[in-house]
Amino acid sequence: IIYVGAPAGGFWISEDGGASWISYTDIMPTLGVSSIVVDYNNPNIIYLGSGDRDAGDASGLGIFKSIDAGQNWVQWNNGMGNTTVGRLIMHPTNNQIIFAATSAGIFKTIDAGVNWYQVKNGSTKEIVFKTDDPSVIFASGGGNFYRSTDEGESFLKINSGISSASRGLIGVSPANPNVVYFHTVSGSVYAATY
Repeated sequence: IIYVGAPAGGFWISEDGGASWISYTDIMPTLGVSSIVVDYNNPNIIYLGSGDRDAGDASGLGIFKSIDAGQNWVQWNNGMGNTTVGRLIMHPTNNQIIFAATSAGIFKTIDAGVNWYQVKNGSTKEIVFKTDDPSVIFASGGGNFYRSTDEGESFLKINSGISSASRGLIGVSPANPNVVYFHTVSGSVYAATY
């Protein structure tokens, strides 16, 4: 089973390894899908981050949730509102905790999306957990690098050794969890040890 989100074309499902595809999202109020998270305790529960995070071709309406493996969707954005969601991550040991990197900042839920609250303002496109310690979270917005060491309740901009760019991507690996890479559109790659 494969799930794919298109920036202006909806949520697609393949149940045969990609040989054929079906979508049940044609009637949704937005067809932009920039992020997907599947609940590891119940794979029928899927969270969809709406909107086109890069080109803006489809409006963002926050999070949508499916409890039947993507056949039906309910808007699930209480406290977040209609924002474009560029990336979703679920806590690796507590499926009630989810973070959403959005055009309005970073939002966190501790009740599986029933309620969302903002932990960082300003457009954010990238968010990842430190691979061996989910209380440490890295994020990028506007080409700047941010770190949280308090389970995502607050984020600190890291300026040391990093110059600003229009966009940045973050790379982490369990092969060396103490190293984080930050690649900017200017072509610069930064590495730090945490």
